Amino acid sequence: MRLSIRPFGVLGTVMTPGGVRKVAQGPAPGLAVLDPAGLPFIRSSGPRGAGGAAGQIYQWLNIAEHDAFPAPVRNAIRAPLQAKLHYYGTKACLHVVGPNFSSRNCSRDEALGELEEAYSAVLREFAGSKLGGLRLLPISGSTFAGPFAPELPTLTCSALRRAFDALPDRAQHIVSVARLDMCIFVESEYKLYAEAFEKETDMAQEFADSLGMGHTPTQPWQTGR
Repeated sequence: MRLSIRPFGVLGTVMTPGGVRKVAQGPAPGLAVLDPAGLPFIRSSGPRGAGGAAGQIYQWLNIAEHDAFPAPVRNAIRAPLQAKLHYYGTKACLHVVGPNFSSRNCSRDEALGELEEAYSAVLREFAGSKLGGLRLLPISGSTFAGPFAPELPTLTCSALRRAFDALPDRAQHIVSVARLDMCIFVESEYKLYAEAFEKETDMAQEFADSLGMGHTPTQPWQTGR
């Protein structure tokens, strides 16, 4: 995977102790963003009233006041762990409903398996597109992580790796040459995810070097400008 960990959310903003600020550009054309959707919003209430990361994404998509999601999204996502890519004009959004670990008891192995299934659905949807990249974010973060919050970075890394390895060869090739950014919105969580994904990002750079892709150009947020 050509995977990087980014110190900002999918829209280029970061939550700091002083509030939310813009530190990077928003998604460019040809780049999809992952939406951590809640199943009740997808199935019944629509984007209106959604908060958190999802609410900000719906504002960006200009659907925050809509009473329902488009029919293809509602028809594709009927239960947790399902995903659907949809275009809103020129903006591509990949909706996914992750598991809610705060509402029930499950083992670590069960949690990892469900996260793997959710990321598998995301990667399969993305592989079917002609997009060049995807801005991911940790599925089942924040209050949905429940008792797994302390180890969610490690679980996320393992689940994403397992999901990628399980893809069919053609889908895996498509995903492997795309740009995948794991975007961390909360400033204080970035170091935890960077450490959890260190081996993956090292392998990603080795892979990029083997293809002659080189390093990703330095961005303003990396230089402190």
